[in-house]
Amino acid sequence: MRKPVCAHEDDLLTALKSARLNETCEPDLVAHLHACSSCAQLADLARALLDDHQALVSQAQVPSSAVVWWRAQMRSRREAAQLVTQPMTFVQGLILACAAGLTVAAVGFFVPTFRHAFAWTARAFSAIPRVSWSLPPDVLANPILMAAGAALALCAIVLPLALYFTFQEE
Repeated sequence: MRKPVCAHEDDLLTALKSARLNETCEPDLVAHLHACSSCAQLADLARALLDDHQALVSQAQVPSSAVVWWRAQMRSRREAAQLVTQPMTFVQGLILACAAGLTVAAVGFFVPTFRHAFAWTARAFSAIPRVSWSLPPDVLANPILMAAGAALALCAIVLPLALYFTFQEE
């Protein structure tokens, strides 16, 4: 904001805003207005802006209370929906991190099986150290462990896809 050129500019603007600048209310300010060119320019500009403001206020169409209420309800619903989705975004990121960890663990678990199945990969990638984890043969025959393994594999594959399709934006 600029510094006033004349000491009476603040008084002049206050009088113009309150619409009390006339000969009877502020005779000394009116006399100063006729003598000071800076204040005269300011008064002309302020009067033009105040007249435009009055014209716009008188022409403004205020919506009905039902429309204002409806807009407020829509805004509050939108804000509530945005607030609710923040924890879901965090959980989605956590689930994706877990899925990535399960994928890495599954790859680490099945690398020896793939190496054994494809003999040519063992020759091609002989520099890769072998990771061997042997399970007792009766573990694979246990139906509870088989079901748990299948459930984990299903979660690792299907859950990220289900979350992606659920949370994708239209």
